[in-house]
Amino acid sequence: MLFKFVCICDESERFVREITIDADATFLDLNKAILDACSYTDDQITSFYICNDDWEQKEQITREDMGTGSADQDVYLMEKTPLREFIHDEDQKLVFVFDPFNDRALYIKVAEIITGKDLDNPVCSRSEGKAPKQIND
Repeated sequence: MLFKFVCICDESERFVREITIDADATFLDLNKAILDACSYTDDQITSFYICNDDWEQKEQITREDMGTGSADQDVYLMEKTPLREFIHDEDQKLVFVFDPFNDRALYIKVAEIITGKDLDNPVCSRSEGKAPKQIND
């Protein structure tokens, strides 16, 4: 099974990235695919948030356990969390925080779930517009 994600950003109207990735891939694999598609370096603390239909952030999937959550709160690490654990429906919404110190993020939506196919490596099938600057000073 494959997931096709569409990434947009409120900082750039023309920015769109479309990434297709296997459902068995991890959030770390998706993280790397997004960074590559945006020509970002892989040296920042990043996080995904699973969102409801109103883009309210729910579960966080983080790059590293920073020990900032409460003891009764689950910690989901990108490298240990497969996409299929949280992605179940088309139109599922996620936020990818790529600049946490300035609260900047990409908005991601599941555009399509493709059954009966596998993919070894993620593919960026659509790249329009310039990605927002990775870090604002």
